[in-house]
Amino acid sequence: MAIKTMIRWPKKISRSLVEQLIRAEKDPQKALVIFDAAAAEYANGYKHDHNTFGLMISRLLSANQFRPAEDLLNRMKDEKCKITEDTFLSICRAYGRVHKPGEVIRIFQKMKEYDCEATPKSYVTVFSILVDENQLKVAIKFYKYMRQMGIPPSVVSLNVLIKALCKNGGTINAALQIFHEMPSHGCSPDSYTYGTLINGMCRLNRVREV
Repeated sequence: MAIKTMIRWPKKISRSLVEQLIRAEKDPQKALVIFDAAAAEYANGYKHDHNTFGLMISRLLSANQFRPAEDLLNRMKDEKCKITEDTFLSICRAYGRVHKPGEVIRIFQKMKEYDCEATPKSYVTVFSILVDENQLKVAIKFYKYMRQMGIPPSVVSLNVLIKALCKNGGTINAALQIFHEMPSHGCSPDSYTYGTLINGMCRLNRVREV
């Protein structure tokens, strides 16, 4: 049964009003009806922008409704609406939350298809998700791909790399090497770096080396 919504739209609709109504609706499906109704009611005037699309996609993702969320991504492309990096990353994080690292990679690879340029933020986000999901071999390959694409090392990316190496007990020495090389990359270890290394060394009963 189709969900109907009864909204008395004002003569002039604004994106802020649409966003307010979408946020106020607890049911994501009803929020989607509001989203569609706004565009239908004002077909000759109102158009959704990347903010309202992004908000609606976020609402669907919060309910694990991935197919409708990706359908909206396609609508953005069809309607020539700017698709931001953050919109793609919200989908990546949502797939990571439900432990689907393969889908995270798929969405990341679609960015170029949608004329969205991946910045270091995207690479590090995907890399971090892969590490958190214990996809360590894939994560290390992805890190090497990052470097091939010219993504410069940063404290954040090197911390994630150290975390990946510490999760694999056999590569803890490589993690230590990365730690010692951080200054040569123009990066200073931070509290997260030290905490990750300490936890990794303690798990291997190498406390005296900490």
